[in-house]
Amino acid sequence: MTVSTYNPADHTNSSINGNNSHNHAAHTSTTADNIPMSNGDDIVRIMPTLADLKKPHSDQEFIEKAMVEERSNHKNLIASSRDELPSVFVNGVMINRTAIAQELQYHPAANKEDAVFLATQALVVRELLRLAVLDEPSLGEAAWDKDEEQAISALIDKNVQATIPDMATCERYYQQNMADFKTDPIMTVRHILLACPPEDGDERLKLKKSAYEFIEQIKNDSNPNAEFIQLAQQYSACPSKEQGGELGIVSKGQTVPEFEGTLFKLDTGLAPSPIESRYGFHVVDVLDKKPGIQMTYEQVSPAIHNKLSQQAFHQSLCDYLFALADEADIEGIEMTLEQENVFRG
Repeated sequence: MTVSTYNPADHTNSSINGNNSHNHAAHTSTTADNIPMSNGDDIVRIMPTLADLKKPHSDQEFIEKAMVEERSNHKNLIASSRDELPSVFVNGVMINRTAIAQELQYHPAANKEDAVFLATQALVVRELLRLAVLDEPSLGEAAWDKDEEQAISALIDKNVQATIPDMATCERYYQQNMADFKTDPIMTVRHILLACPPEDGDERLKLKKSAYEFIEQIKNDSNPNAEFIQLAQQYSACPSKEQGGELGIVSKGQTVPEFEGTLFKLDTGLAPSPIESRYGFHVVDVLDKKPGIQMTYEQVSPAIHNKLSQQAFHQSLCDYLFALADEADIEGIEMTLEQENVFRG
């Protein structure tokens, strides 16, 4: 694939030969659910069932958002010093700048440059798919004019085949990732909240020191249980103070992430350090902790099968899109497509 870019700083053209890379595309997402027991796979969502894989999938469900993923640096997208939107060509045809401006709403990003890159690349991928539809004997211009989304779906059905994982592959995945297939632990917790707004740095430093002092005071008391209750009732800013700071049974997802992330790593007993959250500092005592239960392969095999099917589909989809980009003449943007950067949704 040949990529030509214009540098307004020196008004010279350069050519970049690229044959591998990153993938991005348009703006829609799937309706699949997360694997409920996975705690390290929140990026990867469950593919529809095997039967669903055989159905036509619309551009709105797979193709457009299949390749969208924010890049850390989009300086390979070149715009002139006078224009905020780039001049990008696919096989000599310019991507409409009005279309780029309209596409921006579907690509939120950290800054405008990144959003412009994502929107432009989505339209380039769509143009590549349009050209592929026109070249496909069983589709052609008539199919595109009749229903663009259905034409793209038919094109993908014809050219992208998902490899269905067998039972041995699924069982091996389970054995290698057993920790991902446990139910969440539950804890019985009490705390003393020393409250402070997150922006008040000086006050937070004071409260952090006080929290450590409370921990030492509780540890060294002849009756640490009574001391914890007394301090909670006297100083805690949480309504739980009326119950001696007891929050009851806590499971994942019930508290703010910064508190939960530390809480579930604790063992039973008084935490040696306070936990900081957006609300302030928490002196925490874990009264009981029940670990998660390991789920059997039979319980999770459908989810594993769907997940591996999804990964196989996206690998094939990435390979196909790379082939389309490699065969085209693209100017003004460096197209990069790599399997690990495909949106899995």
